[in-house]
Amino acid sequence: MLLFGLVLPPLQNVLLADTSQETVQKTDRFNKDYLSKFGRDFGQVFTAPRRWDKGDALKFLAVAGTGVLLFALDQNIQDWVQKRRTGTSNDVFKGINNLGSGLYVGGLLAALYATGEISRENSLRKTALLSLESWLTSAVFTTGVKFIFGRARPWTGESSHSFHPFSVRSAHNSFPSGHACTAWAVATTISDQTDSPIVDGLAYTLASLVSFSRVHNNDHWASDAFVGSAVGYFMAKKVCALNRRQSKEKLSFSFQVSKEGQALSLSLKF
Repeated sequence: MLLFGLVLPPLQNVLLADTSQETVQKTDRFNKDYLSKFGRDFGQVFTAPRRWDKGDALKFLAVAGTGVLLFALDQNIQDWVQKRRTGTSNDVFKGINNLGSGLYVGGLLAALYATGEISRENSLRKTALLSLESWLTSAVFTTGVKFIFGRARPWTGESSHSFHPFSVRSAHNSFPSGHACTAWAVATTISDQTDSPIVDGLAYTLASLVSFSRVHNNDHWASDAFVGSAVGYFMAKKVCALNRRQSKEKLSFSFQVSKEGQALSLSLKF
């Protein structure tokens, strides 16, 4: 899916699999059924801790413990990263940072959904809608946490231990990183909906670079980026689990060689 925006001159044909047998659910289109399901899933995600098992609790403790460790090292990490910034790194991570912006992500998902409608590829519509659900659900959580903690951003010059609870100022909503959360929510959803290791690797690599860009650009502390990434990842996993069907449509990518030349094959697995 992320490959749609790339220009591949050597490829002469794009082969789409026959999807005549594909079952389209009402919730795979942006309509009242999808919005109703979105509301139910939203409630399930936020009440999930009541149903955690031992494994879930251990994952939470691992994330929390790593977050606390990074919190203790935040100032040292920030100083180390800022001293190594260059003109090139500033240009690169300024662009990477946009991949976690709501404007860019919203545009990507809208384009993905529109492509699914035009090509009648239900898997594209489903991936776009699940990504939207994961993104907005995690965004509500991070926005609430930002407001409660009111952590000062690095660029304010305040200490990494400086907090202003219940602040609505941008300067005091550093924890957790919303950009990192958004990038990981979408990347995790895309990964869950594909069978391609290449797409998985690309999605998670870009998400990781977005997380690092927030520290590099002095917008967030390392613990902010880590916790934001974890929130996006685990909430997306929950949303995908709630929407997983026994018979799943999956996207797969492969290269084929024929007499006419090379081709990029996009197919659905049932």
